[in-house]
Amino acid sequence: MGATVAALLLVAGCGSGSSSDSEVTVQTGTLSKAAFVKKADAICEAARTEFLSKFTAFFKAHESDLGDKQKEKVFFSEMLETTLAPNIEGEVEQMSELGAPKAYAPEVATFLNALQKRIDEAHEDPTGLTGTPYPFKKAEDVAAKVGMKGCAESFS
Repeated sequence: MGATVAALLLVAGCGSGSSSDSEVTVQTGTLSKAAFVKKADAICEAARTEFLSKFTAFFKAHESDLGDKQKEKVFFSEMLETTLAPNIEGEVEQMSELGAPKAYAPEVATFLNALQKRIDEAHEDPTGLTGTPYPFKKAEDVAAKVGMKGCAESFS
């Protein structure tokens, strides 16, 4: 597996749907912060597991495309649209609908917006995911800062 593909395996993040340049709206509810974080971390961990499974199958089906510049562009575009973006966008959607405590909702929104922004950037240039082994580092850092340890760890 090439370094580019290995870097994508590190993404293993957390969504379905299409690109969106709008801010994520976080619904508030009656969950405590601890209960919300526990559920959000479980969503991230499940999304990582699902991503790894789907990415592995995608990679095996398209492994011969790597090494050919033209085919690699198609590979990354297809991988983004069929595997990565739906995974992360689904995660964003699930967490935004959990019902975060009102006082914690802005922190959750900061994390989810960081995820969504990175996916929006990837939709514009899928090959941009290959320039770093940690393409979701900013979102990972935000998750750690706001106490969503399981989400932060799902990217590393």
